[in-house]
Amino acid sequence: MEIPYYYKSLDWDKLVSEYEPPQEYMEGAWLWGREKIEKTQLKRLKETLEHGAKIPFFQKLWEKHDFTPSDVQSLEDMHKIPIYTIDDIRESIDRNPPFGDYQRYSFKDAQHTPLRFYTSGGTTGTPRPTIYSQWDREVGAILSARTFHLQGIRPGDVVMNAWAYSTHNAAWIMDHGMWHWLGVTPITTSTGNVTPTHKQVELAKTFGATSIIATSDYLLHIADTAEKMGYDLKNDFNFTSLLAFGDTAPVEEKFGVPVYDSYAFHEVQYVAAECPAKNGLHIFEDAFIVEVVDFETGNPVPPGQRGNIVVTALYKTGTQQIRYNIQDITAMYEIEKCECGSWHRKINYFQGRSDTMVKLRGVNVWPEACGKIIAQQPETNGEYFCYIERLKKVGKSERDEMTIMVEPSSESVSHAQLQEMLVEKLKQQLGVKINVEIVPINSLEQYTGRGHRAKLKRFDDRRPKEVTV
Repeated sequence: MEIPYYYKSLDWDKLVSEYEPPQEYMEGAWLWGREKIEKTQLKRLKETLEHGAKIPFFQKLWEKHDFTPSDVQSLEDMHKIPIYTIDDIRESIDRNPPFGDYQRYSFKDAQHTPLRFYTSGGTTGTPRPTIYSQWDREVGAILSARTFHLQGIRPGDVVMNAWAYSTHNAAWIMDHGMWHWLGVTPITTSTGNVTPTHKQVELAKTFGATSIIATSDYLLHIADTAEKMGYDLKNDFNFTSLLAFGDTAPVEEKFGVPVYDSYAFHEVQYVAAECPAKNGLHIFEDAFIVEVVDFETGNPVPPGQRGNIVVTALYKTGTQQIRYNIQDITAMYEIEKCECGSWHRKINYFQGRSDTMVKLRGVNVWPEACGKIIAQQPETNGEYFCYIERLKKVGKSERDEMTIMVEPSSESVSHAQLQEMLVEKLKQQLGVKINVEIVPINSLEQYTGRGHRAKLKRFDDRRPKEVTV
């Protein structure tokens, strides 16, 4: 049997022609006008629908909703394509364990093409397995390299990758993009569980790392650790920019260099990235169509209105993501030319997940919204953890109660006064009472995984399963 050698298994000229690497992209597709962007999207959307029609998952979904690919003749017809969510993926896995019926490839296909296998992190439920074709991996790596280049990373740089090198896709596609498509040398520290944070600080210092890729939470933990070790963050390191996921402002304040955000998820890799203008995240529109839809109806909402992100990947050859409601929350920007020169549409920054939304006394509450309010108070250090439980009240009635655990900024802060102030702030801004529990500094690590996990856990639903929403 002939071995499917990696370097022989792909038409590389076709790849870089259709999905330009960073430098070519910045001089090419990045500067396309709207007409060319949308013409390319429609062509690739029709090809994607043809691929999807061969996959049992979409055959079942589309038949149920009486949809056929021929129903789409323009981008205005996107709304005709049925939306699906993680619940449909879970049903698919239950139907056809362990991979589900949404995979195009099986492991046996590695006899003729290189494959990679990863699963989602499972932070919101059962992990989602995905088998990636070589084409899908290479395009994903190019998208990550585009992101890094856009955010100041250049050939010859040394970048510390503090994401988890595990069964999850994230760290690996970042690594692949830096090494193969940007001339960057990664330092593969992984998270604090693998390489203790103090050791990561030493590595960054010793080898002159120019950047770190991590969540904003972990970058702040690295900063705190470095300061405790006696380092001056703004003068003792070689950082030129940092690449984060989450609120970048406090990280910029700590390190004194630009910190850039982006948006990505397991199946499709990098979707959108912040440019130096730092006003929203540009969608890689040659590779994606992104919509924002109403939380309940699934109908597209106008620019500026919050809703769920729905993603259609236009480059995939293995698993297809066609109007996948990932249930992350954002808002779309109006179409206009950015001051960076690009016409590619922008979405707002990640604003939480709709599947962690809690309805309290008729009010929709997101744990992330509570966390933002907490972070704005100087009497706290910004650390929080929310949980919801169903409690019996007088007269045997039951109702849901949400509690947020908060750490003070120092030992001298009065717990009673801080608790009273936060209860009032939360009620004032959210319109419903949230219980507040002040806990000792660093005690929330056992719940959030701060210092050990790349993606922190901030919410726990402790209600009986039959009453969760």
